[in-house]
Amino acid sequence: MIVKKIKNPRKSAGKRTRVSRLTAYIRAAGARGGEEKCVYAGARGFLTDDPRSQAAEMLALAQESVRSKDPINHYVLSWREGEQPSATQVEEAVEIFMRELGVQDHQVVYGLHADTDNQHLHIALNRVDPETGRCVEINKGFDIEAAHRAVALIERAHGWKREERGRYAVLETGEVAPRR
Repeated sequence: MIVKKIKNPRKSAGKRTRVSRLTAYIRAAGARGGEEKCVYAGARGFLTDDPRSQAAEMLALAQESVRSKDPINHYVLSWREGEQPSATQVEEAVEIFMRELGVQDHQVVYGLHADTDNQHLHIALNRVDPETGRCVEINKGFDIEAAHRAVALIERAHGWKREERGRYAVLETGEVAPRR
């Protein structure tokens, strides 16, 4: 499994555009060629179950952080070709990912896409703390390191084959350590 952090392609776009386009893309049902793009979607940290209302909630909370121009992070977790996570495994992967990044209570929208050879999970994470209204700096600015630790934990929890060049491994004790 690999993880990538996707940069905002439109840095000049406002929070409204960022939230609406990203959440719509993550939940998009159709892909070119007619195959199903999003085969499973979910969200956490919202008062409502309606996707449009969740986007509005995410925008409202993002606007609470006036100092941060872009408090929404976009990550992609990609499984190896042939690995097909179940809905339960996706939920557990999101739980592990959020916990390892230290943002368990934050708003997140996610969708499992199957429009490529590798199923992949898009995650839109609102870094604005729902309690304080302040934008958090994940892992002191090293969020991709925390994401790589999460990948090691997800691989171990579900028995996925570990990437040869993965940054971290889970020891027999359950502790995450740098790859040797």
